[in-house]
Amino acid sequence: MTRIQNILVATDYSENARRAETRAAMLSVELNVDRLEIMAVQAKRMGAPAGAQAGSPVSASSMGHAAKAEGELISMDLKPNYDGPHCVRTLKVGNPAAAITDHAAQMHADLTVVAIRKQRVFPHLLAGSGHDDVIRLCSRPVLLVRHEPRSAYERVLVAVDFSEESEQAARVALAMAPSAHVTFVHACRLQHEEVMREAGLSAESINKHRTRLCEQSQVQLNRFIAALGPRRQLISRTVQYGHITAVLREHASRMNADLIAMGKTGRSLPQPMPAGSVTKRLVSESACDLLVAPLPFVPEIDSRDDRHAHHDVRRRDHEVFL
Repeated sequence: MTRIQNILVATDYSENARRAETRAAMLSVELNVDRLEIMAVQAKRMGAPAGAQAGSPVSASSMGHAAKAEGELISMDLKPNYDGPHCVRTLKVGNPAAAITDHAAQMHADLTVVAIRKQRVFPHLLAGSGHDDVIRLCSRPVLLVRHEPRSAYERVLVAVDFSEESEQAARVALAMAPSAHVTFVHACRLQHEEVMREAGLSAESINKHRTRLCEQSQVQLNRFIAALGPRRQLISRTVQYGHITAVLREHASRMNADLIAMGKTGRSLPQPMPAGSVTKRLVSESACDLLVAPLPFVPEIDSRDDRHAHHDVRRRDHEVFL
């Protein structure tokens, strides 16, 4: 069973960034993590000193905000008998996205938390660096926070394309939301449907191919979920024919999801799709937080449960999420 032990949250101590700080703090307490690191990143300016790194001095205002954030973390009434994780504050100067992703890799962060703000993660210290850069560069799971958190995640949608990346996203989502209702959604679509129409196949014949594909996908989805092993969450599953972004957006809206989890890339298509295309659309069009998990991430495994069965699936007729 996956366990989240180290969380990194990137901040400029603005009101916008405090959404990410609050969510990271709530997760840290709820999941009983070992370490929470609050990292400010300042874009390097001309003439700025070159050696700034963790432990560098920050402004009195930033230190005040940081102390307040840490105080709120410890005082959160989520687990009264738990006195909070080890909390560390650092400052980095340089390219924001690179600094965040490099530090996440160095500290073996099981989760990197940033805030969504239109085209940028943070408008001030992280100016010029969007969440797409963090997702593109990061080799660890990234949680994009949209709203001020009010409670633990309760309704989670996991996007499944049967790739290893989407399996990783599912495992991290299950670890992040132990009390949530988790819905696994697979969007399938005939890869050559237009060619079939042009070749003169009847609508009835094409519908039969659609039905067969959906039935095969349902079997694969059941196998995918079973391979994740035992879990405590209430589970739902659905296969829907259609374009990926529309299926995910509409289903998330229908179930009032507070989190969508998906893999960073997929391996289903014979030719690559534009990097991050679906993620970018979901960030701009969805109404909830977004978890993106890349393949290189190897989570900590609870030694009590190592039943991670590998599943062999056919990916030819399935779209991917990125």
